[in-house]
Amino acid sequence: MAYLQVLSIGGNRLTGNLRPDTFVNKTELETLDISNNGFTGALPDLNPLKTKLKYLDVSGNQFEGQLPNLTQFSLLSTANFGGNAFFLAGNDAPLLDILWNGVAQNSALTTLNLSYNQLTGPLSSWNFSPSLGSVQSLLYLDNNKLSGTLDISKMLAWGLLEERLSFGSTQNVTGRRLNTMSLRNNNISHVVSDPYAIANTTTLFILQGNPYCDNYNSKDDAQRCYCTQYCYATPASLQEDRRKITIIAAVISVLAVVFILLLVVGAILYKNRRYKLYLQLEVQKKFEEFDVKPTIFSYNELRTATQDFHEDMKLGQGSYGAVYKGVLPNGNAVAVKQLYARATQGMDEFLNEVILITGMKHRNLVNLKGCCVRDNQRLLVYEYVDNFDVNQILLERGSRRKVVNWPTRLKICLGIAQGLQYLHALAHPRVIHRDIKASNVLLDKNLTPKIADFGLVLLFPDEETHIMTVHVAGTKGYLAPEYASYGQLSDKVDVFSFGVLCLEIISGRRNIDETKPQDQVYLAQWAWQLHEEGKLIELVDSTLQLTDEETVRDVQRVIDMCLMCIQTGAEKRPTMATIVSILQSSDGAQVLAPAAKDDKRPHFESIFESTLLRSQESVNFMSTSVMEEDGSSSREYRAKSLSPRFSQRRRGGAVEMKEITTVGREGSSDPMLL
Repeated sequence: MAYLQVLSIGGNRLTGNLRPDTFVNKTELETLDISNNGFTGALPDLNPLKTKLKYLDVSGNQFEGQLPNLTQFSLLSTANFGGNAFFLAGNDAPLLDILWNGVAQNSALTTLNLSYNQLTGPLSSWNFSPSLGSVQSLLYLDNNKLSGTLDISKMLAWGLLEERLSFGSTQNVTGRRLNTMSLRNNNISHVVSDPYAIANTTTLFILQGNPYCDNYNSKDDAQRCYCTQYCYATPASLQEDRRKITIIAAVISVLAVVFILLLVVGAILYKNRRYKLYLQLEVQKKFEEFDVKPTIFSYNELRTATQDFHEDMKLGQGSYGAVYKGVLPNGNAVAVKQLYARATQGMDEFLNEVILITGMKHRNLVNLKGCCVRDNQRLLVYEYVDNFDVNQILLERGSRRKVVNWPTRLKICLGIAQGLQYLHALAHPRVIHRDIKASNVLLDKNLTPKIADFGLVLLFPDEETHIMTVHVAGTKGYLAPEYASYGQLSDKVDVFSFGVLCLEIISGRRNIDETKPQDQVYLAQWAWQLHEEGKLIELVDSTLQLTDEETVRDVQRVIDMCLMCIQTGAEKRPTMATIVSILQSSDGAQVLAPAAKDDKRPHFESIFESTLLRSQESVNFMSTSVMEEDGSSSREYRAKSLSPRFSQRRRGGAVEMKEITTVGREGSSDPMLL
C-alpha cells in the first residue's frame, strides 16, 4: 500500500471514525476521494500526502473540527470539504486571512469548496489580501452563516478578480484570479460595488438567498448582476435620462394632482360663496320686508369672538343650544347662542324667530343684537348679562349663591312679571314664552331680571283666548295642567310657570327637591298644605331676615298671589297685568288666596289623572314623551283628523301668524281629544 496512487471509495456508505494514522506511509497518493460516506469525527492527518496529492474530496461526510492546513500541498489543485462541519480557527482574526493562510496558500489550487459547513462571521472582517488570487477558478462558500458586507470594489482594486479589457479578452496581470465566488444562502446584507466593477469584471458572484437580494430591483445594476448574474452597467447618459424621466413623471403627477385638487377646492369655494351670497340676500330681503335691522354677523367673526367656541367660554347649555361668551373686535361682550341643528326648522322659520325677538324691546327681556346663518348652522347674538341666573344666585348650593334680601327678591319677581306682561299684552303678535323657569331668567350686576331663551316662544293670535297644540314643550315642574294634559295653550300657561318660579324665589329652593322630607318634595304641594294649615310663613327662605310686621305681611301677600297663579283651573288664574298691579302695590292691599282643597295637589299628579281619563275615550291617539337632561320635557299628542297649520301675513309692519287646528271625530270639535 505504500505505492498506492489513487484511493477512490466515494459513495459507499462507509461509516465510523478514521484512525489518525490512516494515511501514514501513503506518500505516493495523488487522488483521495472518500466523499459521500458516513465518516465521523476528526479528519485524519493529511500531511503525509503533501508531496504528491493533486485531488482531495472529503465532502458529504460528517467530519468536524478545524480545517486542515494545506499550505504545503504544492500540487493540490482541487479541494472539496463541503457538507461537513468544519470551522475556521482563530475567530478573532480576519476570516479570509485565516482561511487563506491555513488552507489556500497554494500556487496550484484552482477550486475550493467549503459549502455546507459551519463557517461564521461577518464578511466585513475578511480583510481580503492578494493571497486570495491563489484560487484561480472556483470558490464555493454556499449555505454557511457568513454575514456583513461583501466589498467587490476592494477585491478588484487588489487585483483578485478577472478584468475585461476589450471585447472577448481578459487581463490576468497577477497570473491567477478568481473566476467564480458563490455565496448562496448566507446572511450577506450589503455589497460595495461600482459601475466599473460591474462592467469590466468577468468574475461571477452568486448571492441568491441572501438578505441583499430580498428586495430585488432590476434597475439596480449591482443587484441585477449579483442576484441574477445578468451583468451590465447602465450608461451614465441612460441613467441620467431615466432619472430625468422619473423626476419629470413625478413632477407632472404632482402637478396634475394639485391641479385637480385646486379645481375641486375652487368649485367648492365658488359654490359656498354663491350659497353664502344667496343666504345673505334672503336674510336681507326678509329683514327689509318686516322693517327690522338686526346685525348680521359672519361665522368667522363669532368664532373668533368665542375663541372657536372654546369650552372655557361656555356660559351654559340647554335643550336648544349652547351659549358662549364672546368679545367683539370693539371690546363689547356678547352672548352667542349656537343652536342645535334641527332638521324641521327651515330658514324661514328661523328668520321669523329673529324678526320676532328683534322687535321686542323691554328692559326685562334679553336684547337680541343679531344673528348668523352658515349652511345648517344657526347662531343668535344677545346682549351679555354678567351675573348668572336666578337658579345659580338663589337656588343652587354652590359658591355662586348669594344672600338676597326681600326687597331685591320682590324686585326680581316684579321684573319677570313686567317682562311677561309685555309679551302677553304689548307685543304684536302676542307671545307665549312656554318655558319660564329659574335658569331662563338672567340677572345683571344690579340683579335686574331679564327673561331669556326664546327657543319655545309661540305666536298667539290676538283674537283668540286659547289654542290647541300638538307639541307640548317646557320643563318639568313648571307646566300648567291643561297644557301638559290636553295641549291647551294660553297666556295662563306662563302665569302658572311664573307662580312656581316666584315660590322658588321666596323659598330659596327648587320646585322639586327629593332631598327634602316626603311632604316637602314638591314645592307647590307643600305650599298648598301650609296654606291649609295657616303656616305659609314657613315656606320663606331661612336666610331672609323678616324684621318687621309689614315685611311679613308683604311676603304673605306675594305668596298668596303665587297660589292664585298655580291654581289648576286656567280661568281662575290672574293675568300678568293683575299680577304686576299686585306686586307694584305699596298700600299693603291684601290678596285673597284661593281655597286649598281643590288645588293642594301638585299639577303633575293632575296631569297623570287627566291622561288616564283621556285614555278611556274612544279616540285613537298616540303619546310620546322625551325628558331632557335639564328637566325639559317634550310630549306630542296626535288625534284622529288632527291637522295643524299656520297662515302668515304682514299687517302694518308686524308679523301675524295664526294657527288653524281641526280637532275631533268626523267634523266634531272636542278639545278633550287632545
